[in-house]
This record gives sequence, structure tokens and C-alpha cells, in this order.
Amino acid sequence: MTNKAITEGLREEVLNRIDESRESLADLCLELGNTFAPVGHEQPVADAVSAWYSQHEISSFQQMITPERSNVIAQLPGDGSGRSLIFNAHLDTELSGPDYERLMDVPDPNQVGGWRDGDQLFGHTILNDRGLMAVFMVMGKAIREAKVPLTGDIFLTSVAGETGQAPVDEYQGLTYEGKGLGSRYPVDHGIRAHYALVAEATSWGLSWVECGACYIKITLRGRNMYTPRLIRVEKLADHPNALVKGAEVIRALEVWAIDYENRNAYESPCGEVRPKAQVGAVRGGIPYRPNRSSTLCNLYLDVRTIPGADPLTILDEVRSVVRKIDPAAQVECYMAKAGCEGVGVEPLAEAVTGAFESVMGGPPPPPEVAVTSMWRDTNVFNSVGIPSLTFGTGRGTAHIQGTGSYELDDLVACAKIYALTAMELCA
Repeated sequence: MTNKAITEGLREEVLNRIDESRESLADLCLELGNTFAPVGHEQPVADAVSAWYSQHEISSFQQMITPERSNVIAQLPGDGSGRSLIFNAHLDTELSGPDYERLMDVPDPNQVGGWRDGDQLFGHTILNDRGLMAVFMVMGKAIREAKVPLTGDIFLTSVAGETGQAPVDEYQGLTYEGKGLGSRYPVDHGIRAHYALVAEATSWGLSWVECGACYIKITLRGRNMYTPRLIRVEKLADHPNALVKGAEVIRALEVWAIDYENRNAYESPCGEVRPKAQVGAVRGGIPYRPNRSSTLCNLYLDVRTIPGADPLTILDEVRSVVRKIDPAAQVECYMAKAGCEGVGVEPLAEAVTGAFESVMGGPPPPPEVAVTSMWRDTNVFNSVGIPSLTFGTGRGTAHIQGTGSYELDDLVACAKIYALTAMELCA
């Protein structure tokens, strides 16, 4: 597909401008990656993005969610006669705090930031997701400077609160909201378009199918018993130490999670989807006083959900597993965000595919199973009828937390693909 209203000369001018921005693209990745702004406190990097747009005369504004969390919305306006397109990426990366390195077994990525070695860019803050944000920022600058005649608006949205967290226990309020918080905000406040492209690392695959997620809290109770006076019982449900019950529940949930994944795996238009589940956190007892049995054990379960899944059905399944061990256990859902499959996404997919073939010389590969089976903010757009897909370059070994990198050549190529996609749809 080629938009014949855009001359070959204008296309080449945009692509040449992107080539000429190679070093400034790397510099922008590093600037954003080294702006300390952990999840829940994204304001400093939102300010950096806004300042860059102002410097390059691109109209933008901030949407404040909390005093420490804002989105940045930039716009390349069209004349209103054509299709519009949202580019979307998230400002947040990971949480920070004194326990991060101890509990996550990797250095705090917000403290580490980003760095460059030759033509490779490293650092989790760049990889997820400020690097591809920088890519569409540079792309937008090239389109503006080339004075591409736009018939539809191009929105460049940098949002807070994409990563997976939710308020629970003493961690309350919008500071702890994630999974689409930032993307939902502009959609609910009038930023609409015909299509949306979520700029995330996909190893060049296109996906418009993504899983949702349920977060489930399990509460097990016991009795306070001094170790020398501990009385063990045959029936596990009566055990005085809630942590012992918790160990059994975790084992049972792991068995259930494997079965759940296999039962719900399916072949989507974008490839296989495999919804996984795991216990990600445990709370109980007093670490410096283990001479008392724990009266409380809380387990926190992440269950990925296929499009159309009923959270109540999943909650019932988990309750059934847990209450076979402890009938008195309390099981409650504290977050349920739906997965979606995009409808009407074909024109966007065709534009991205055509742009990829033009730049890379062949068709894009299918997406990895992990890409079709995680949360991406495509879910927000697809849920409100804005056909959306996620697409971006690869990032090496990023499946291992704290590793991976972007090749600068790939980021430049990605900027060209985004530019050709935008001109196909909006010019």
C-alpha cells in the first residue's frame, strides 16, 4: 500500500531527516533514560519530554493525573479530512526504594539509568519504554520539519502508569495504579483517533491481541504459638502456622497455573496466546522474631487472562484450589483489567507491514508468544473501539530483567517505519 498523495521526494526527505537525527536520537534516549522518574513519580521525565517538544516547536501539553504523575500529549495537526493516528509509549519503568535491589535481585533500573557502548544502548529505562518513545518523537520532528501535508492528526502520547501494579493493603491511591492508567486518561478526556500504534519492543512482530490480568490476594490465618510450645496437627487447615498453609497453597496454585495456561492457550490471528499465572509476593511473620508462628500469611497471585475471560470464573477457580487446603481462606480480586483483540485493525497493520517491507526489504516476523500473552496498552485503545496494535524493534535478552540492548541502527529503522506508517494513514 502506498499513499500516492505523498511524493517520493517528500518521503525521501523525511527518511533523510531521520538518518540525520541518528546521534540526536541516541542522545534523546540517554537523556530520557537517565531522568530519575520511577513508576508512581513520572513527573520529571514528563517534564523532559515536554521540554524537548517545546525546543523543537511541536505543540504539546501535560495531563496531570496526580502532582507526581502526568501524561504528555503532542500533536501534529491535520486538516481534518483524513485518518488520524496515535503513537503511544509509557514513561514509567520500574519502582524504586530501599528494598528493590534486595527483593528483585537486580540493581534498581531507575538508579542505573541508560548508557551507550558503541552503537548499542543499554538500560531498562531505555528498553521499557523511553527508547521507542524517543523514536516516535524524532519521527514526529522529521515529519514536521519536512512540512508533510497531513489530512489527519498525529498524536504522540507519553503516558504514566502502564506497568503492572495495583493498590492493595497499605499501598493505596493513584500512585500505585498501573496497567493502562495513563493511556485511559487521554482516551477518557477526548484524545481519540482512527488508529493507535503502541510503541513497545516486539522484535518487529505485529500484535493486536493481548492478555489482561487479574491480581488476587489470598489470606490465610493461624495462631500465635511460641516455638517450644508449638503443637502440630494432622489436619493442615488447623495448623497454627499460617506460613505452613501458605506453602501448601503455593504448591497447589503452581499445579493449577500450569493446567490453567494449557486449558486457555489458543491460536489467535497474531499467533499463539498462552495466559500464565504465578504467585509473585508473600507476606507473613516478623523477620527478626521467628520464634512465633505466623498468625497471617498473604499470597499475591498474578493471573493473565485471554480476551473475553470472566474474572469471576477465574476467582472461583482459585478459591476452589485454595479452600481445598484451608476452607476458611479469604480470596479476593484487587485488580481486573481485560485483554482485547483489535477489530478493524487491518488498515493499520497493512500500513505497518508495507512500511517494514520498504525499510527492511522483507515481511515482518510473527510476534513471540510472550508478546501476544502480556499486557500492552493496545488493550485500552481496542476496548474503546480504536483499532490498535503494538510494534517495535527487538531488545536482545530483555526477557532477563536488567539485560538487553537496542541497536541504534534498529531504532533509526524503526523511526522510518513509524514515519512511513504515519504518512500512509494521515497524509
